[in-house]
Amino acid sequence: MRELGGKIAVVTGGGSGIGRGMVLAFAAAGMHVAIADVEVAAAEKVAGEARALGVTALAVATDVAQRDSVEALAVRVYSELGAAHVLCNNAGVAVFGALVEMTDADWRWLLGVNLEGVVNGLQAFLPRMKAQSGEKHVVNTASVAGIAALPGIGVYTATKYAVVGISETLRIEGAAWGLGVSVLCPGAVRTRIMESERNRPAELGESKPVAVSLGGGADAIMGGLDPLAVGRRVRAAVQNDELYVFTHPGSRALFERRAAAMRAGFDAADAWQDASATR
Repeated sequence: MRELGGKIAVVTGGGSGIGRGMVLAFAAAGMHVAIADVEVAAAEKVAGEARALGVTALAVATDVAQRDSVEALAVRVYSELGAAHVLCNNAGVAVFGALVEMTDADWRWLLGVNLEGVVNGLQAFLPRMKAQSGEKHVVNTASVAGIAALPGIGVYTATKYAVVGISETLRIEGAAWGLGVSVLCPGAVRTRIMESERNRPAELGESKPVAVSLGGGADAIMGGLDPLAVGRRVRAAVQNDELYVFTHPGSRALFERRAAAMRAGFDAADAWQDASATR
Protein backbone atom coordinates (compact mmCIF):
# COMPACT_ATOMS: atom_id res chain seq x y z
CA MET A 1 0.00 0.00 0.00
CA ARG A 2 2.32 2.66 -1.27
CA GLU A 3 -0.13 5.58 -1.16
CA LEU A 4 -1.58 6.27 2.30
CA GLY A 5 -2.95 9.79 1.98
CA GLY A 6 -6.71 10.01 2.40
CA LYS A 7 -7.10 6.42 3.56
CA ILE A 8 -8.37 5.24 6.94
CA ALA A 9 -6.36 3.59 9.73
CA VAL A 10 -7.87 2.01 12.84
CA VAL A 11 -5.60 1.47 15.86
CA THR A 12 -6.64 -0.31 19.04
CA GLY A 13 -4.73 0.67 22.15
CA GLY A 14 -4.13 3.91 20.29
CA GLY A 15 -4.22 6.13 23.35
CA SER A 16 -0.61 5.54 24.38
CA GLY A 17 2.68 3.81 23.60
CA ILE A 18 3.11 2.01 20.30
CA GLY A 19 -0.53 2.60 19.41
CA ARG A 20 -0.09 6.35 19.69
CA GLY A 21 3.09 6.06 17.63
CA MET A 22 1.17 4.29 14.87
CA VAL A 23 -1.67 6.81 14.92
CA LEU A 24 0.65 9.78 14.57
CA ALA A 25 2.80 8.09 11.92
CA PHE A 26 -0.25 7.34 9.80
CA ALA A 27 -1.69 10.80 10.39
CA ALA A 28 1.61 12.37 9.31
CA ALA A 29 1.21 10.50 6.02
CA GLY A 30 -2.26 12.00 5.54
CA MET A 31 -4.36 9.09 6.78
CA HIS A 32 -7.54 9.69 8.72
CA VAL A 33 -7.48 7.71 11.95
CA ALA A 34 -9.74 5.99 14.46
CA ILE A 35 -8.19 5.70 17.91
CA ALA A 36 -9.72 2.92 20.01
CA ASP A 37 -8.78 2.63 23.65
CA VAL A 38 -10.28 1.52 26.96
CA GLU A 39 -8.95 4.83 28.33
CA VAL A 40 -11.11 7.21 26.34
CA ALA A 41 -9.47 10.39 27.69
CA ALA A 42 -6.13 9.16 26.34
CA ALA A 43 -7.73 8.36 22.99
CA GLU A 44 -9.23 11.84 22.82
CA LYS A 45 -5.86 13.41 23.53
CA VAL A 46 -4.18 11.47 20.73
CA ALA A 47 -7.07 12.33 18.42
CA GLY A 48 -6.32 15.98 19.09
CA GLU A 49 -2.68 15.44 18.18
CA ALA A 50 -3.71 13.75 14.94
CA ARG A 51 -6.15 16.54 14.04
CA ALA A 52 -3.30 19.02 14.47
CA LEU A 53 -1.63 17.19 11.56
CA GLY A 54 -4.59 18.04 9.33
CA VAL A 55 -6.56 14.79 9.31
CA THR A 56 -9.88 13.57 10.65
CA ALA A 57 -9.53 11.65 13.91
CA LEU A 58 -12.18 9.64 15.73
CA ALA A 59 -11.71 8.58 19.36
CA VAL A 60 -13.77 5.57 20.42
CA ALA A 61 -13.98 4.00 23.88
CA THR A 62 -13.28 0.33 23.18
CA ASP A 63 -12.65 -2.74 25.31
CA VAL A 64 -11.05 -5.14 22.84
CA ALA A 65 -11.79 -8.10 25.10
CA GLN A 66 -15.50 -7.57 24.47
CA ARG A 67 -16.79 -8.55 21.03
CA ASP A 68 -19.76 -6.14 21.21
CA SER A 69 -17.42 -3.25 21.97
CA VAL A 70 -15.21 -3.99 18.97
CA GLU A 71 -18.24 -4.49 16.74
CA ALA A 72 -19.49 -1.06 17.85
CA LEU A 73 -16.07 0.35 16.90
CA ALA A 74 -16.36 -1.13 13.41
CA VAL A 75 -19.87 0.27 12.99
CA ARG A 76 -18.69 3.77 13.93
CA VAL A 77 -15.61 3.59 11.69
CA TYR A 78 -17.60 2.56 8.63
CA SER A 79 -20.49 4.93 9.29
CA GLU A 80 -18.38 7.99 10.10
CA LEU A 81 -15.17 7.40 8.12
CA GLY A 82 -16.45 5.13 5.37
CA ALA A 83 -13.81 2.40 5.32
CA ALA A 84 -10.89 0.76 7.11
CA HIS A 85 -7.83 0.42 4.90
CA VAL A 86 -5.38 -0.38 7.70
CA LEU A 87 -6.43 -2.22 10.86
CA CYS A 88 -3.93 -2.34 13.72
CA ASN A 89 -4.85 -4.84 16.42
CA ASN A 90 -2.43 -3.39 18.95
CA ALA A 91 -3.97 -3.28 22.44
CA GLY A 92 -2.09 -5.43 24.94
CA VAL A 93 -1.37 -6.02 28.62
CA ALA A 94 1.11 -8.08 30.63
CA VAL A 95 1.48 -9.91 33.93
CA PHE A 96 4.85 -10.89 35.31
CA GLY A 97 6.03 -13.97 37.14
CA ALA A 98 6.72 -17.68 36.67
CA LEU A 99 3.99 -19.80 35.12
CA VAL A 100 3.63 -21.75 38.36
CA GLU A 101 2.57 -18.50 40.05
CA MET A 102 -0.07 -17.51 37.50
CA THR A 103 -3.74 -17.62 38.46
CA ASP A 104 -6.82 -18.37 36.38
CA ALA A 105 -7.57 -14.65 36.49
CA ASP A 106 -4.13 -13.83 35.06
CA TRP A 107 -4.68 -16.24 32.19
CA ARG A 108 -8.20 -14.99 31.49
CA TRP A 109 -7.11 -11.35 31.44
CA LEU A 110 -4.22 -11.77 29.02
CA LEU A 111 -6.02 -14.22 26.78
CA GLY A 112 -8.98 -11.84 26.71
CA VAL A 113 -7.02 -8.73 25.73
CA ASN A 114 -3.94 -9.98 23.86
CA LEU A 115 -5.47 -12.90 21.98
CA GLU A 116 -9.23 -12.45 21.92
CA GLY A 117 -8.68 -8.74 21.34
CA VAL A 118 -7.00 -9.62 18.05
CA VAL A 119 -9.68 -12.20 17.25
CA ASN A 120 -12.43 -9.68 17.97
CA GLY A 121 -10.75 -7.11 15.74
CA LEU A 122 -10.52 -9.58 12.89
CA GLN A 123 -14.06 -10.85 13.33
CA ALA A 124 -15.49 -7.33 13.34
CA PHE A 125 -13.42 -5.85 10.52
CA LEU A 126 -12.32 -8.59 8.12
CA PRO A 127 -15.70 -9.23 6.47
CA ARG A 128 -16.13 -5.48 5.95
CA MET A 129 -12.59 -5.07 4.63
CA LYS A 130 -13.00 -8.02 2.26
CA ALA A 131 -16.15 -6.44 0.83
CA GLN A 132 -14.52 -3.05 0.21
CA SER A 133 -12.54 -2.38 -2.93
CA GLY A 134 -8.91 -1.36 -3.09
CA GLU A 135 -5.88 -2.12 -0.95
CA LYS A 136 -6.20 -3.18 2.67
CA HIS A 137 -3.77 -4.25 5.36
CA VAL A 138 -3.85 -5.73 8.87
CA VAL A 139 -1.11 -5.18 11.46
CA ASN A 140 -1.21 -7.41 14.54
CA THR A 141 1.04 -6.46 17.43
CA ALA A 142 2.90 -9.43 18.87
CA SER A 143 6.33 -9.11 20.50
CA VAL A 144 9.83 -10.47 20.37
CA ALA A 145 8.26 -12.77 23.00
CA GLY A 146 6.19 -14.12 20.11
CA ILE A 147 9.25 -15.64 18.45
CA ALA A 148 11.26 -16.77 21.49
CA ALA A 149 10.33 -17.78 25.02
CA LEU A 150 11.57 -15.60 27.85
CA PRO A 151 11.29 -16.32 31.60
CA GLY A 152 8.84 -14.42 33.74
CA ILE A 153 6.30 -13.64 31.01
CA GLY A 154 4.97 -17.06 30.05
CA VAL A 155 1.31 -16.07 29.79
CA TYR A 156 2.20 -13.02 27.70
CA THR A 157 4.44 -15.20 25.52
CA ALA A 158 1.62 -17.69 24.94
CA THR A 159 -0.65 -14.94 23.65
CA LYS A 160 2.02 -13.45 21.43
CA TYR A 161 3.00 -16.81 19.89
CA ALA A 162 -0.69 -17.18 19.01
CA VAL A 163 -0.79 -13.72 17.42
CA VAL A 164 2.22 -14.60 15.25
CA GLY A 165 0.54 -17.82 14.10
CA ILE A 166 -2.74 -16.05 13.33
CA SER A 167 -0.88 -13.42 11.33
CA GLU A 168 1.09 -15.97 9.33
CA THR A 169 -2.11 -17.83 8.46
CA LEU A 170 -4.03 -14.67 7.57
CA ARG A 171 -1.16 -13.60 5.34
CA ILE A 172 -1.61 -16.78 3.29
CA GLU A 173 -5.40 -16.76 3.25
CA GLY A 174 -5.86 -13.02 2.74
CA ALA A 175 -3.61 -12.87 -0.30
CA ALA A 176 -6.46 -14.32 -2.37
CA TRP A 177 -8.52 -11.17 -1.80
CA GLY A 178 -5.81 -8.55 -1.71
CA LEU A 179 -5.15 -8.33 2.04
CA GLY A 180 -1.68 -7.50 3.25
CA VAL A 181 -0.70 -8.67 6.73
CA SER A 182 2.12 -7.68 9.07
CA VAL A 183 2.98 -8.89 12.56
CA LEU A 184 4.88 -6.43 14.73
CA CYS A 185 7.44 -8.06 17.04
CA PRO A 186 9.09 -5.23 18.97
CA GLY A 187 11.70 -5.46 21.67
CA ALA A 188 11.92 -2.89 24.46
CA VAL A 189 9.88 0.23 23.70
CA ARG A 190 9.08 3.12 26.04
CA THR A 191 5.47 2.24 26.79
CA ARG A 192 3.30 1.77 29.90
CA ILE A 193 3.28 -2.03 29.59
CA MET A 194 4.76 -2.29 33.09
CA GLU A 195 1.68 -0.41 34.32
CA SER A 196 -0.84 -2.76 32.72
CA GLU A 197 -2.45 -3.34 36.09
CA ARG A 198 -4.18 0.05 35.82
CA ASN A 199 -6.65 -1.43 33.35
CA ARG A 200 -7.15 -4.85 34.91
CA PRO A 201 -10.89 -5.50 35.47
CA ALA A 202 -11.79 -5.25 39.14
CA GLU A 203 -13.57 -8.60 39.09
CA LEU A 204 -10.27 -10.33 38.30
CA GLY A 205 -8.54 -8.94 41.38
CA GLU A 206 -4.95 -7.75 41.51
CA SER A 207 -2.06 -9.76 40.15
CA LYS A 208 0.52 -11.10 42.57
CA PRO A 209 3.43 -8.64 42.96
CA VAL A 210 6.64 -10.17 41.61
CA ALA A 211 10.20 -9.12 41.05
CA VAL A 212 10.64 -8.75 37.30
CA SER A 213 13.92 -9.71 35.68
CA LEU A 214 13.64 -9.31 31.93
CA GLY A 215 17.04 -8.09 30.94
CA GLY A 216 16.54 -5.02 33.06
CA GLY A 217 12.77 -5.06 33.51
CA ALA A 218 11.34 -1.57 33.88
CA ASP A 219 14.74 -0.01 33.23
CA ALA A 220 14.94 -1.81 29.88
CA ILE A 221 11.48 -0.53 28.93
CA MET A 222 12.28 3.05 29.93
CA GLY A 223 15.52 2.88 27.97
CA GLY A 224 13.80 1.37 24.93
CA LEU A 225 12.85 2.79 21.57
CA ASP A 226 10.68 5.86 21.15
CA PRO A 227 7.15 4.63 20.26
CA LEU A 228 6.98 7.28 17.54
CA ALA A 229 9.93 5.60 15.82
CA VAL A 230 8.14 2.26 16.06
CA GLY A 231 5.06 3.85 14.50
CA ARG A 232 7.14 5.00 11.55
CA ARG A 233 8.62 1.51 11.27
CA VAL A 234 5.11 0.04 11.08
CA ARG A 235 4.07 2.61 8.48
CA ALA A 236 6.99 1.59 6.28
CA ALA A 237 6.12 -2.08 6.73
CA VAL A 238 2.56 -1.41 5.54
CA GLN A 239 3.86 0.47 2.53
CA ASN A 240 6.35 -2.30 1.71
CA ASP A 241 3.97 -5.18 2.56
CA GLU A 242 6.34 -6.78 5.08
CA LEU A 243 5.15 -9.79 7.06
CA TYR A 244 7.55 -9.72 10.02
CA VAL A 245 8.20 -6.29 11.50
CA PHE A 246 11.16 -6.26 13.86
CA THR A 247 12.47 -3.21 15.68
CA HIS A 248 15.59 -4.58 17.37
CA PRO A 249 18.13 -6.35 15.12
CA GLY A 250 19.70 -7.88 18.24
CA SER A 251 16.56 -9.97 18.70
CA ARG A 252 17.87 -12.17 15.89
CA ALA A 253 19.95 -14.02 18.49
CA LEU A 254 16.80 -15.15 20.31
CA PHE A 255 15.34 -16.42 17.05
CA GLU A 256 18.57 -18.20 16.12
CA ARG A 257 18.66 -19.92 19.51
CA ARG A 258 15.14 -21.21 19.04
CA ALA A 259 15.84 -22.27 15.46
CA ALA A 260 18.95 -24.19 16.58
CA ALA A 261 16.92 -26.05 19.19
CA MET A 262 14.33 -26.93 16.55
CA ARG A 263 17.01 -28.15 14.15
CA ALA A 264 18.36 -30.36 16.93
CA GLY A 265 14.86 -31.78 17.36
CA PHE A 266 14.58 -32.60 13.67
CA ASP A 267 18.08 -34.17 13.73
CA ALA A 268 16.95 -36.35 16.63
CA ALA A 269 13.86 -37.34 14.64
CA ASP A 270 16.06 -38.33 11.70
CA ALA A 271 18.24 -40.46 13.98
CA TRP A 272 15.19 -42.07 15.59
CA GLN A 273 13.67 -42.90 12.20
CA ASP A 274 16.96 -44.38 10.94
CA ALA A 275 17.27 -46.48 14.08
CA SER A 276 13.67 -47.67 13.77
CA ALA A 277 14.26 -48.78 10.20
CA THR A 278 17.07 -51.12 11.26
CA ARG A 279 15.05 -52.85 14.00
